[in-house]
Amino acid sequence: MARYGLAKHVFVCRDEEYIVILDLRRDRYFALEAARTAALIPVLPGWPAPSPQTSGAVPELTVEEAAAPLVRQGWLLEEGDASKDATPVRLPAAEAELVGGAEVAGVRLGARTVIAFLVASILAKLALRFRRLEWVVRRVAERNAAHAGRPFDIERARQLLDAFGRMRVFLFSSREECLHDSLAVLEFLARYGVFPSWVFGVRARPFAAHCWVQHADVVFNDSIEHSSSYTPIMVV
Repeated sequence: MARYGLAKHVFVCRDEEYIVILDLRRDRYFALEAARTAALIPVLPGWPAPSPQTSGAVPELTVEEAAAPLVRQGWLLEEGDASKDATPVRLPAAEAELVGGAEVAGVRLGARTVIAFLVASILAKLALRFRRLEWVVRRVAERNAAHAGRPFDIERARQLLDAFGRMRVFLFSSREECLHDSLAVLEFLARYGVFPSWVFGVRARPFAAHCWVQHADVVFNDSIEHSSSYTPIMVV
């Protein structure tokens, strides 16, 4: 029996009774009934579907029946170097918010800071308009990987994000444009040597997708309550 892996541009998670799939190349999300994919568990390491014994009244499919539509979409590959396991990402539960609460001794909004903010915002807007999401995500992932292991100064990040927030109100809303806001935050912080993670999350019913910036258990540009209502599907 063939064993499978996920294509490297595909990310999955389980939310309630659904498997949600993020296909970066298509920049689209898809949802499958989790129980109908239970047959994949023995042949696809990490697949987050429930076992056949707990899948209720949904008819049990064979491995071939469950795998065929995912193979046709290019999401599943025969296990090898071009694939990865399907274990969903794990993210520390959010325990703190970087903005709000205690008063911040913020960064002075001098010319360098304003220019850094404008450049970050413009680069984020252009990247999302003219580049595929897969390219944007890979660029952020490679940059974060290049700086992995560096000490993370959370207080410096707090000061910078406070400055970012004071300037952001003149250009756009973080709630209306979570994708642009998060990428702009990442670009702005990178100019000061601060490299947090970019988190994508979903809700299956009713479907909703969201993204935010986080480091460890600290949420940067969202609230604990709001970000925690989404199941993480990709962490960059």
